[in-house]
Amino acid sequence: MVAAASMAGVAGAPQFAFGQTTNQKTFLKVFMRGGADGLHLFPPTIDPFYREHRPNIAILEPGMDQRDSALSMVDPVLRGATGYRAMNPNLVGLHRIWNEGRLMVAPSTAMDDGGRSHFDNQRWIGTGQRNNIIDGYLNRYLQNTTRDMHPLRGAVLGKNSMSTEVRGGITVPVVQQASNFSLDNENFRLEDPTQDFCNVGCRDNQLTSLMREISSHEVDLPGVEGEISENQLIMLDSITEVQASSANDTPNAEGMNYSNSSLGRGLRLTAQLLKSGVPLEVAALDWNIGWDSHSNQVPDGIGVGDPAHGYNQRMFEGGNDFLTFYLDMQNSGLLDNVVVLVGTEFGRTVLENGSRGTDHGKGSTWFAFGGPTTGGIAPDITTLDRAALFQNRFVPTRTEYRDLVAEIMVKHMSMDIGLVETVLPGHQFLDHGLFEGQSAV
Repeated sequence: MVAAASMAGVAGAPQFAFGQTTNQKTFLKVFMRGGADGLHLFPPTIDPFYREHRPNIAILEPGMDQRDSALSMVDPVLRGATGYRAMNPNLVGLHRIWNEGRLMVAPSTAMDDGGRSHFDNQRWIGTGQRNNIIDGYLNRYLQNTTRDMHPLRGAVLGKNSMSTEVRGGITVPVVQQASNFSLDNENFRLEDPTQDFCNVGCRDNQLTSLMREISSHEVDLPGVEGEISENQLIMLDSITEVQASSANDTPNAEGMNYSNSSLGRGLRLTAQLLKSGVPLEVAALDWNIGWDSHSNQVPDGIGVGDPAHGYNQRMFEGGNDFLTFYLDMQNSGLLDNVVVLVGTEFGRTVLENGSRGTDHGKGSTWFAFGGPTTGGIAPDITTLDRAALFQNRFVPTRTEYRDLVAEIMVKHMSMDIGLVETVLPGHQFLDHGLFEGQSAV
């Protein structure tokens, strides 16, 4: 199967230096596409307005019901006037990370100048600006920082389509899963000298060797032909690295394993690459469970923790995937080197609609773990009284998502703070102190 890759041009054939850079840091951005309801993921269960606005889909307070009540979150590091938050019972995997003090929850996060269109907001969040033609902010990070010029400095993992965050002038491979990230053609297999033709157990496939030889010829190629040659080398080197990393397929995660969802595949690939010493710096993953919950968010007669509802089951699966990755990194001594930031294009209405669902809103919950993440709750609203809401219906913005991205890049990735406005054009960075590490001033 042919490996997918961005065809954006790069100036000059890259020189690859394989091997892990000392103290290599990694930033994983996970997108919940569809507009995830932050009040459903991390409900303010003791707020009476929460139950008033959501009479049919509100989650019970912790301990009220074994299956349908929220998981308790006693915040050891309340920052400012922060309201109480609990956790959806299906996110039990994240609950362990929270209890170990490694999970940061930002319950009122948004792109402050964004809208309520899925497609517009996903593009704008990916580019870091209300502009559809500039590169993604993770690609701009790659363009403006110099570590190893490696084919897997950046990647899209676990799915087969490009993410806006990493699209741009640096060519970034798209890898759905290691097992099918390869090139194969039986006409290019070496024959077994004991047989007329080898169908099983053949030695190395010569197709990739021939492609590499052709692409490596030091001749000047015009325009598009030169870009094709450069991208072909990147693709071939990416295949080599991904296939080599598959030796680290078994998670070091206390017997837990990754699911075969796009999130599970992406996290598994990330762990394989990092444990193999690949200097992966940034990666884009998706966690898609059907977040666009206009109806039957909590169907009549089915509890919020009932696995019979696919939405609940897929949420539970994702929480376990995150915990598997957390343990895999922790037990491999790599957790301090990787930060996972999970976000969405916008939240949902505070008020439920007539179909036991919620509609497009404003603020939602983003969360992060690993690396220098400080456990606790970021700035939040203190009440769901309509007078305190944005346009009386939406969770307002208390944390601008670009501040989370910038803080990770500066404090975890050691990016010069002067590059923030280059990577996130026009953004005035406000440091919320949600990640430790080097000073952001």
